[in-house]
This record gives sequence, C-alpha cells and structure tokens, in this order.
Amino acid sequence: MVCIKKRYFNWNRLFLLPLGLWPDKETKFTRFQAKLLFSLLMSSAAFQLSRLFSVECHFDSAVTILSSSSFYIALTIIFMCFWINMKTMRYLFEQLQHIYDGLKDKAEIAIYDKYGYIGKCLTIRLMIPMVCGMFSNFIIVYSPYILDVVMPKNESYAIHVMEMVTKYFIVSEKYYFLVLVHLNVACTAGLIVTVGTGTMMLSYFKHACGMFEIASYRIEQAMAIELLHDLNTKNEIVIYKKIICAVDIHRKAMDFAKCFITNTEGTLFFLILTGVLCLSFNLFRIFQIKSLVDEVEEVLLHFFVVILVLVGSFLANYVGQEMMDYTNHVYETTYNVSWYLAPLDIQKMILFLLQRGSRTFTLNVGGLFTASFECFATLVSASVSYFTFMYSMQQ
Repeated sequence: MVCIKKRYFNWNRLFLLPLGLWPDKETKFTRFQAKLLFSLLMSSAAFQLSRLFSVECHFDSAVTILSSSSFYIALTIIFMCFWINMKTMRYLFEQLQHIYDGLKDKAEIAIYDKYGYIGKCLTIRLMIPMVCGMFSNFIIVYSPYILDVVMPKNESYAIHVMEMVTKYFIVSEKYYFLVLVHLNVACTAGLIVTVGTGTMMLSYFKHACGMFEIASYRIEQAMAIELLHDLNTKNEIVIYKKIICAVDIHRKAMDFAKCFITNTEGTLFFLILTGVLCLSFNLFRIFQIKSLVDEVEEVLLHFFVVILVLVGSFLANYVGQEMMDYTNHVYETTYNVSWYLAPLDIQKMILFLLQRGSRTFTLNVGGLFTASFECFATLVSASVSYFTFMYSMQQ
C-alpha cells in the first residue's frame, strides 16, 4: 500500500518534526517542543511591543518597532493556526490516504499522483530559497563577530550591528547581543514553521484539485459516446454507478476543503489583518529611510519582509483561485458531455450536477475574504492605501 505521507510529505516532515509540529503522533516531548517554540515566538513579539512604552520611543521608532513586531506576530499566528489544529491536520492526512486507497482505476490513480507530485515540487521549490535565505542571514548577522575573532582590528566589525539594535529596539549596549540572538532564532524558527506548514497546506489543496479533476474524468467516462449509443440495462447501471462515484469524490473534495477552512478560519482572519498591517508598516519604513546606502542592512530587512508577505498572500489566494477554477471545470465538463443522448432519468441526474455546479465553490474566511486573485489585489491595495495615508500624515 502506498503511503501518502512518505511519498509526498517527507520534506514537510523533515522541517516540522524537530519542532514538534508533525501531525502524526503527539507525545509529551513533541508537546514540550511546540510549547517551547510558542514561548520563543510570543516572547520575541512581546519584547518588541514593550519597547513602544519606552520613554525614548518616538514616531520613527514606533514605526520601526511595529514593522518588525507585526512580522513576528504573523509568524506566531501561523504557528498557532497549525498547532491548535493538529487533530484536524491529522484527520486531513487520513482523508487523503483513504481517498487514495479507494481509487481503483489506473487513470484516476495517475491523476491523483500527478497533483501529489506537483505539491511536492512546490514544496521543494519554496524550501530551497528559504534554506538559502537562512544561510545568508546567518552570514550577515554573525560574520562581524567571527571576523572580530579571526581578523581583529581596532574598531569592532560588529559595531554597526550594535548601533542598529540599540537604536531601533531601545536597549542598552550591555544586552544588545542577547536581543539580537533571541530575535534571530525566533525569526529562523518562525520561517521554518511558515514554509513547512504553508507548503503542506499547498499540497493539501493540490490533492483537492486532483479530486475535482477525477470527478470531471468520471463524468466524462460515465457519458462516453460508446455507452450512450449502445443503451441497455447493463450500460445504464454502469452510467449510474460512474455518476454516483463522480458525485461522491466531488463531495469529498468540497468537504475536505471546508474542513480545513472551518477549523482555521479564526486564526486565518487575524493573519490576514496582521499581514496587511505588516506590509503597510514595512513599506512606510523603506520610504522613511533617508539614506539607502548608509542603512542598506535595514532596507534589505524590510524589503525581505515585504517580499515574504506578498509571496505568502499570493500563494494563499492562488490556492483559492485554483479551487474556484477546478469546480468550474467540473461544471463545464458536465455541461459539455453528450447528456442529450442519455435516458430521461440520467438527464435528471445531470441536471442536478449542473445546478450544483452553477454555484461556485470558494474558500471564504470570516465572511469577508474569498481567496482569489481579486482578493490578493484588494489586500495589496489596502496595504498601499494605509502606507499612503501614513506617509501623507508624516509630511
């Protein structure tokens, strides 16, 4: 028997198992790992927000702190979204395996495998840049301290890093290195969780798209011309069974997607709001910097956050758009088959499928956000509007 987890989710397991977030078997140790990571992320966000109440905090410092803290809050929400729904993630795995085990037709198995492979390829393509980014971040942050040991000089290589941390997070020089390590470790762990869980969600919905594709295939097979031109009791039973199977996997695909959205809706709603604010603050901070050359490190950090938020938002809405497109494809397939050659009873079943397919299936969060390219454009537009408002107020 083919194991879905081992075939298509082994990369996700590699990233999430050390953090206690792999939804296979929960133990006391994995729960301890997850709680430790949650404490790390929460403490990093709380520390930054606490700097807002400092006597030395002014408008520029507040924007800098909010641009950073909103990013850490988003990482924490992503972690919570997955952690508090571990049972749901495990159930979704079981559903994927159950559906795969129920496939007997070689063409249907090939369709399911194709979408599983696409999900795995997307996972690898997103994980490789993240690993490269983590390595680059390590070089940028810690190379000055390594150079101080290997090639010492009168003025420390790390003095610029120290000035940046003490300036923007309003801490004394005595504790700046602890703050730097704390925030860097939290950011690295948070990004691992984000990419590990995010790519798993992408793979989940790719499998759901495969289910919709199988539903379209079954409808085409049920209304094949050779069956309709040679109608007899045996062929009619074959048509009925194939239509029932098509309806069944179509329903399973929708239930699969609804199960995920229903259980994660609350955290996803707050993640969307935080992402919009994070994008606005970081855009504002980039345009607030007077000398891009002198403060290139900070510009790169904010630019990295902007790119990450845009890519994450685009992929989430891309998934929603794909779900809409595939459900519409099922409707178009049903409409285009030779239903007019079928007996009246079968035509009534086809009419039922057309009535259901005329209502587009969407991934809706909080009744306000429907995942699609249009939603992505709306969220980016909102972020730019908030950024423009803050920039005009400063002027």
